[in-house]
Amino acid sequence: MVRTPLELSSKFPDETINNAVSSFGHIPYGHKIEGRLLFDLTNQLGCQKFKREAREDPLIGESPFIMVKQGECSIFDKVSNIENSGGHLAIIISETDAPVEGIFVSEEGLGSDITIPAVLISNKDGKILTDYYKKHANSHEDIKDIRLEVKFQNENLDNIVKYDVWYSPDQENAYLFFKDFRELQDALGESAQLSIHFFTYPHFSYEPKSKPLVKNCYGSGLYCIRPGKVGVTDGTNVLKESLRQKCIYTFTYENKNKKKRKLFWKYMETFYEKCVYERKLDNECAEKVLKKVGLPEKEIQKCIEDSFYGDKDQKDYELYIKNTFFDRDYDLRKKNFITKSPSITINDRVYLGAWRAEYVFESLCASLIKKPETCYVEVNFNRDVKGVTFSVFLLIVLIVLIINITLFLLCKRLIKKGIEERVDSADIDNKVDKAVGSYLASSFLPSS
Repeated sequence: MVRTPLELSSKFPDETINNAVSSFGHIPYGHKIEGRLLFDLTNQLGCQKFKREAREDPLIGESPFIMVKQGECSIFDKVSNIENSGGHLAIIISETDAPVEGIFVSEEGLGSDITIPAVLISNKDGKILTDYYKKHANSHEDIKDIRLEVKFQNENLDNIVKYDVWYSPDQENAYLFFKDFRELQDALGESAQLSIHFFTYPHFSYEPKSKPLVKNCYGSGLYCIRPGKVGVTDGTNVLKESLRQKCIYTFTYENKNKKKRKLFWKYMETFYEKCVYERKLDNECAEKVLKKVGLPEKEIQKCIEDSFYGDKDQKDYELYIKNTFFDRDYDLRKKNFITKSPSITINDRVYLGAWRAEYVFESLCASLIKKPETCYVEVNFNRDVKGVTFSVFLLIVLIVLIINITLFLLCKRLIKKGIEERVDSADIDNKVDKAVGSYLASSFLPSS
C-alpha cells in the first residue's frame, strides 16, 4: 500500500496495489517491510547497472524499494541489478493491464543467488506511480516522500502448520533440502507436519480401455515420470523408488512411535549419498540403504504391493495395475495447481521463495498462531564450503591452529635450550681461560 504522500495514495481507491510475489529470493512471510520508492528515469527498465547506490535511512529504518519496467532483458537481470545497487525490494511493472494475481514472477531458473523478493504489479498501477515520479522529478522532497508498505502474509494460520514436499526421486535438490531441513524439523517438532508427494504423468498415448506396454512407465502408460514421453532411462526404477519412499514415510510417520520418524530422514540422506549422488538409482542400491538404516524390507515391500489395485493376478506393474498413491498425488496436484517440480506447499498454498531450508523454516513459523520458542531463536545452519560443511571447515581450521601453536612452542623451547647451551659453553670457556691465564702468570713470576 502507498502510505505517503496523500496525493498519491488517494489514486488507489482501496489503498492497496495488487501484486504477485516472486518465486525466488527471501520472502519474509509473516512480516511487513516499509520503504522509500526509487525509480531511475535514466534506467527505467533496470537492464543496466544503477549508477547510484540505494542506501537505507538509518534514522527511520526505511528500506529502498526500486521500481523498474518489464521488458528488454530478463527478470533475473533486473532483480540482480536492483540487489547489487542496495535495493531491498524489486517492483516490476507488467507490460499489460491484465490482473497479476496468480502470475508467479519467474527468474528463468537462475535466481538461486538472489536474496531480495520481487513483486509484479499491473501496468495501470505502475503508470500511476511512474507518472507521479516524473511529475515531481525536480522536487527532491516530494520524490523522497513516496513511501510504501508491503505485507507478506501467510493464510490459514493455525497452531499446526502442514507442509507438503512435491518432487521426483531423481532430483538432487530435493534431497539437499531434506538434509538441510532435518534439524529444523526436529526443532519445530509437532508444530510442523510433513507430507511427501510425487509427480507422475500419463503418457500421450494412454487409453483407459487399451493396455499396451509403455516402456519405463507403469499402468500401460498411466504413470510416467516425464510428460509426453515414452519414458526416460530407468523410468520404472524412479517410479518404484517413489512408492518405496511413500511407504517409508507411511511406516515412519503414521506410526505411534515418533522415534521412528528419524528413520525417514536418515533414509533420505543415506539414499542420496549412496544412490542418487553415485548415479545408482536402482532397487539393489535402495535395498542396501534399507538394511543400513534399519527399516523392515518385507514390510516396506508389502506396502508397495498393497498400493496397487486392479488386475493384481497379472502382477505386472507396467501393464494392468493401477496405484492408489499415484492416483491420490495426481488428483491433489491438479487441485492445488502444482506445476513445478520440486515444489513445497504450506497449508495447501504454494510456497514462493528460494529453495533454502532457513527460508522455508521462517515461512512455517509465520504460519503458526502460537509459535514455539525455536522460531524466535537464531538457528545456526551448516553451509557447504566447496563440498565441506561449515562445521567441518571450522574443525579443520582449529586443528591447523593447534598444530601451528604446538610447533611454535616446540621451536621456542628448542631455541631457548640452544641459547642456554651456548651460554653455558661460554662460561666454561671463560673459566678455562682464567685458569690457564693464572697458571701462565704464576709460571713466569720470579722465585723468592
